Amino acid sequence: MTRPIIGVTIELEDGLIVDVERGLREPLARAGALVVLLSRGTPAHEVEAVLDLIDGVQLSGGADVDPTYYGADPHELTIPVAPEHDAFELGLAAGALERGMPIMGLCRGAQVLAVADGGTLTQDVETLHPGAGRHMGDWDGTARGPAGDHWHEVVVEPGSNAERWFGSGPRRVNTFHHQCVATTGRVLVPTVRAVDGVIEATERRDGHGFAAGLQWHNEMMWQHDDRFLAPHAELVAAASAFRNGGRERP
Repeated sequence: MTRPIIGVTIELEDGLIVDVERGLREPLARAGALVVLLSRGTPAHEVEAVLDLIDGVQLSGGADVDPTYYGADPHELTIPVAPEHDAFELGLAAGALERGMPIMGLCRGAQVLAVADGGTLTQDVETLHPGAGRHMGDWDGTARGPAGDHWHEVVVEPGSNAERWFGSGPRRVNTFHHQCVATTGRVLVPTVRAVDGVIEATERRDGHGFAAGLQWHNEMMWQHDDRFLAPHAELVAAASAFRNGGRERP
């Protein structure tokens, strides 16, 4: 059986690219995928051609989505990424959802996925989410470390994929974000929330493919807790089924 091909979006100018690339690629490769890196600078008109070549998508973290994509004015603390990056990733996410292609978004990627599905974002958790706890941890060496004060407890929806991923272990995640999903759109639903109500994960639950958005940086967590390999492995398994499900390839 041919290995499924997972396209992973990446910011080539990221100062932490060596660590980020490994964290994004290695769990997918361990699960049997052939990983190809997709520059966020890829022109949006190439989205359909890219989707024709891959079997699944993993969207990585980064700066804020331009709020015009979800009909909002920018908050003073919103820091948009380059316009071409939004255009490519949002097009990629929307195309994957439409095709039923497996897709997973991490941090910014979870927000891109939500917006592509017709959802909206809270542009600054601390100032705009009532009763918000601490979500914007310090992005230093602790970001890639084991559980500590930059992690928080979460509440998981019974019967969700996330419930299976967490298993019987502690239900806590790392936290390095100032924005979050505010409302979901057409097919995604919230399945994990922080104790203050902030949406921490969304999943596709309509039976038309695997899609999940994880607000936490799962690509950092699996290196200290192998439970967090499970979402990547499930993405690969879904991509393998998608690849071998009779779709036409170029």
